[in-house]
Amino acid sequence: MQTIDIYAGKQAFQHIEKNGLKPRDIRVIIGASGGPKWFVLSHLDRYLVSNWLPQIDHQLELVGSSIGAFRMAAYASENPLAAIEQLEKQYINQRYSTNRPSSKEVSQSSIDILKAMLSENDLKHHQSRKLHIITARAKGLIENENKFKQGLGLAQVAAGNYLSRKLLARHFDRVIFQSPGGHLPIEQWDKFKTSAITLSKENYFTAVEASGAIPIVMQGVKDPFGAPKGTYRDGGMVDYHFDLPIKPKDGLVLYPHFSSTIKPGWFDKNIQSRKVSADNYSHTVVICPSQAFIDSLPNGAIPNRKDYTRFDDLTRINNWTTAVRESRKLAEEFQRWYEQGTPIKNVKPIEEICHSK
Repeated sequence: MQTIDIYAGKQAFQHIEKNGLKPRDIRVIIGASGGPKWFVLSHLDRYLVSNWLPQIDHQLELVGSSIGAFRMAAYASENPLAAIEQLEKQYINQRYSTNRPSSKEVSQSSIDILKAMLSENDLKHHQSRKLHIITARAKGLIENENKFKQGLGLAQVAAGNYLSRKLLARHFDRVIFQSPGGHLPIEQWDKFKTSAITLSKENYFTAVEASGAIPIVMQGVKDPFGAPKGTYRDGGMVDYHFDLPIKPKDGLVLYPHFSSTIKPGWFDKNIQSRKVSADNYSHTVVICPSQAFIDSLPNGAIPNRKDYTRFDDLTRINNWTTAVRESRKLAEEFQRWYEQGTPIKNVKPIEEICHSK
C-alpha cells in the first residue's frame, strides 16, 4: 500500500527533477492547524527532527498555527524529539470531566501540555531555527468570552467569509510572534493587518497557547507581552492551512500535512470551491498521507476533535494510539523515497490539489 502522496509546486518540482531533494534545500517548514489530525504525522515529525534538522546548517524558518505552532515550537526546542514525544503523549491522554468541559478546563489542559513539552531554555536554540507563531487578534463580538456573544460573532464571520475571505480582515488581525532575526520570505501579504512581535521569555508560552485557543472551546489569551492589547485566539482563524506566497529565494518549503485538502482558513473547511493558490505554493513540497492509508485507520478516518464526544475516553485513546503507531509507515516510505534519491516519478504537480490561475 502506498502510504504517502508528495506534491510539489512549479519551482519545487523543477528543483527535484533536476537536483533531487535534500535537507539543505529546505528554508521553511510549515505546520498547519488541525488538532489531533496531527497524529498521522507524528512519526514523520520524529524522522524529520532526528534526521533532517541536524543536516540543516543555515537559518530555518518554522511557521505554524494552532497544533502546527505546537509542533513547530517542538522543532525549535532544545530537544525536538523529546518535545514531539511529549506533545503526542500529553495530547492523546487528555481527559475531561464531562463531554462538554468548560473553556477554562480545556485551556488549562492546553497549558499543561505546553509545560510538559517546552522550556524557556528553548529560546536559546532559536539562533538558527527561527520560530513564527501565528495568532489571530479578535475584533468585535469575538473578543467576548460570553459564549452566546462570541457565537453570534462567529456566525457573522462565517457568513461574511462565505461571500469573500477578504471580509475576515474585519474580524481578525494576524499577529506573528517570531524569534529575533526571523524572516518569512513573503514579499506580498494579504488583506489582514499583520504585525510581527519578538518572542521572549515573557510571551513564549502565551504566544503558543494563544495560537491554539479555539473560539468557544477555549478561553482567549489576553494582552500577550509586547503585543497590541486585545484577545488572541486560534491562529487557524486566519491561517488554517496557509495561503501565503512563501517563496524562499535560495531554497524550498517543506510542508508535512495531514491531508491533500488544503484550505486557507478555518471558515473555509466546508466551502468546496475554496482552495489555496498554486502560485503561492510554487516553492513548496507537500507530504501527506494517501487516501489508502487514511482508509486503513480506525473508522477509516484520521483523528478528529469530534472524537472527544463520538467515543468514550478508552476508545478514543486506543484509536489515536493506533493512528500514531501506523504513522510510522509514512515516515518509512518518505525515508525510502529520500534514500532512493527522491525520484520525480513519485511527485505530483501541486495544481492537482490547488487553484491554478
